Amino acid sequence: MNSKLKQTLGVATLTTTALTGTAQGQSNESILEALVRKGVLTEEEADTARQDALGKKPDWTEKLTLKGDLRLRYEQKHQSWDEREILARQRQRYRFRFGGIADLQNGAKLGFRFATGSTDNPISTNQTMDDAGHNDALNIDQAYVAWSGGGWTLYGGKMPAHDKTGWMINKGFLDSDYTPEGVEVHYDFGNGYATHFSWNALHESSSTTDMDALVMAQVTGEVGDLDFGLGTIWIYNDNQLTSDTVGSSGGISHKDAAGNSESGDNILSDFNPWFVDAKYKLTDKVGLRGTYINNPSAHDSAEDSGYSLGIKYGKADSMEPGTWEVGYEWRHMERDVMWHQLTHSDFGAFGSRGKSGQYKFYNGTNVEGSVIGAKYQWTRSTTLGFKWYITDAIDSATSGDTDTAHRMQFDLVFKF
Repeated sequence: MNSKLKQTLGVATLTTTALTGTAQGQSNESILEALVRKGVLTEEEADTARQDALGKKPDWTEKLTLKGDLRLRYEQKHQSWDEREILARQRQRYRFRFGGIADLQNGAKLGFRFATGSTDNPISTNQTMDDAGHNDALNIDQAYVAWSGGGWTLYGGKMPAHDKTGWMINKGFLDSDYTPEGVEVHYDFGNGYATHFSWNALHESSSTTDMDALVMAQVTGEVGDLDFGLGTIWIYNDNQLTSDTVGSSGGISHKDAAGNSESGDNILSDFNPWFVDAKYKLTDKVGLRGTYINNPSAHDSAEDSGYSLGIKYGKADSMEPGTWEVGYEWRHMERDVMWHQLTHSDFGAFGSRGKSGQYKFYNGTNVEGSVIGAKYQWTRSTTLGFKWYITDAIDSATSGDTDTAHRMQFDLVFKF
């Protein structure tokens, strides 16, 4: 008996039973179960029969959730803020992201997201308005499958940023726009404690059997109003990583990132830093956060550490228009604390690259300074934001020149 005939028989049986006055909530289900046991219907065909008998078919809108956002930004960078008022750069940018999550049932979900930006910068999805209206690219920013059950959560593919999947790490040391490629495993012990592990690809080439990868592990916990995380990062085969030319052979390229100790284009440090991150709820409106990171394999042991201390007041809540928040953070990132290609793309300074004649603005390490931010929830779908970065190179590439950099960003964000 073919599948169509079996399904027709099942539906006919169910309908006939209903018309003769059988109690639908009990007898119909018993008949379907009997047909499945005898092999007349498969479980899937029985589910279809149930839906057809009720005059209802599965709706894809019940399985797929879509969302997106558009951010408009105006930005200025000043090489100094003295009587000369040197404006190094001003630009308009936008970021558009659109994606969704499909419920595959049985604890499995499939996620995807498209975003603007270039394909050779893994830590930014901004699109600069720098031409005569040329069409811009929309790239794959996320494409992953996730499964949860029994305390476990597994991810595979091009996954969401670490802070969206349960990790705790300051974005200064691992940019929150970085959507890693690889696998993640999380286990929730309950009572606020969890463990996390990930393997993320960095570079692979047909010319060598070696590949570069970032391995990270962390334990997170909660004690009262204190959240904390203790973790470690290991970048292996990092002898293949260069300062800004890895992208030419298929890996990560970000020409504006710098700071690590280098010889030519070769990075001199290994990277296996450990880090501790903590958040403390001081009051209902005031929160504190701190991070410390140290790289025992730094090329220069005097340039192996970093830390961040921050405070935030209030909360801009999308469910409560009119709410707002302000924050301040001091961040210190020594030259070899972390691979500079993955640190915060907005945090940089003039002269941070340790090469003669490289007195220009670079994002990355060898930078310290303040981050001042504010956000206002205008409507449930619209937010106003402001960031001001006041930074210096810790060890300037040009001796005697210590101009402080000022980078200001004004954002208007629409979510749907």
